Amino acid sequence: MNLKHVLLGAALLAILLLGGLWLFLRQVPPSETLDSFQNTCIEGQRRGISGDTRPLDELTEARLLAFCDCVARGVGSRLSRQDIAAIGLDQGNPALDARLDAIFVSCARSNP
Repeated sequence: MNLKHVLLGAALLAILLLGGLWLFLRQVPPSETLDSFQNTCIEGQRRGISGDTRPLDELTEARLLAFCDCVARGVGSRLSRQDIAAIGLDQGNPALDARLDAIFVSCARSNP
């Protein structure tokens, strides 16, 4: 065997292994994404109502939690793991955004 071919093969193998490891490690677990999605939802709703992220009165907090739970359940049931990971990595697309908007509208109607 030629030393040049051995070194080239070893370099290619190392590149493939490092690339695979990088792709594996950059994935966001869907459960963590759903939890952070729900927390972001609640904070966004609080900001929209009061301009701050501090908790509001009990009735409003209960409504916010119900809405954000609905959104988290909708995301978990209507979107694939890849879509959830794309949301977590901020790599959305127009089709995914349209599905998210449909979830928001549905939850807004069911939680007035």
